[in-house]
Amino acid sequence: MQRRSAVVSNDSPARANDYPIRPFSPVSRLEEVDVRIKEYIAKNELRPGDRLPGEAWFAEQLGIGRPLVREAMKGLEAVGVLEARKGVGRFVRAFEAEAYLSHFTTQVLIQSFSERELLETRCLLEIAAASDAVERLTDDDLTEIRRLWASMQMHAEAGMTNTEGDLGLHRVIMSRADNRFIIAMLDAVYALANDSVENGRYSTDKIREDLGQHEAIVQAVLARDGRAAQAALIAHFETTAARLGFVPRWRGIFVSEVMPIGIR
Repeated sequence: MQRRSAVVSNDSPARANDYPIRPFSPVSRLEEVDVRIKEYIAKNELRPGDRLPGEAWFAEQLGIGRPLVREAMKGLEAVGVLEARKGVGRFVRAFEAEAYLSHFTTQVLIQSFSERELLETRCLLEIAAASDAVERLTDDDLTEIRRLWASMQMHAEAGMTNTEGDLGLHRVIMSRADNRFIIAMLDAVYALANDSVENGRYSTDKIREDLGQHEAIVQAVLARDGRAAQAALIAHFETTAARLGFVPRWRGIFVSEVMPIGIR
């Protein structure tokens, strides 16, 4: 689908090809305005750097006062959705999952979803996206993966896990997935996991097993072998499924040639 061009006039009316902002409901006023503005950004496919119409335009379209629009926009600035430039206007800012979650949804998501549910979703998404993502990794990505892997090894030698290095490694790989929604969902899960799990001491056997599984992932990734990386991820996530007691649903999705020996 062809992307619509950004709105460039600060207070101009919507153009014929713009997605119209939905009428305002008096229920939960500030929250409703927040939702309408984000919906406008998404439906018009505005990207980082694109300018929004001004407060007066939103106020007129929604049938509300400018102070309420201003308050909603300041909230979106606080979580990194918008950026205000003095004397110019407000612009869409690059999405930062951790900043957004820390202000709005971390507590809600942790209360709403169990560790098992989040990890099961993560496993399925990573396995699905791994092969193509690995083949898109840049030289800089591989340098960062080597650094994170070295950090994991150092912690393991001290009998410690390294959640930041572990999640960071997965995050770098999945950042090259060819689907922005998958990237955003995984980024949210990583942010929640990093916020709720601390580094700690575990049995030597568990640390050794986890390190061996990640070594297989890293070796495949550094070779830019997408199918081998996918198989290594499956082997790693089989352990995760067994530990948390959920069904490894990927067995019914991915072809047997990808599955590690002993799991097929």
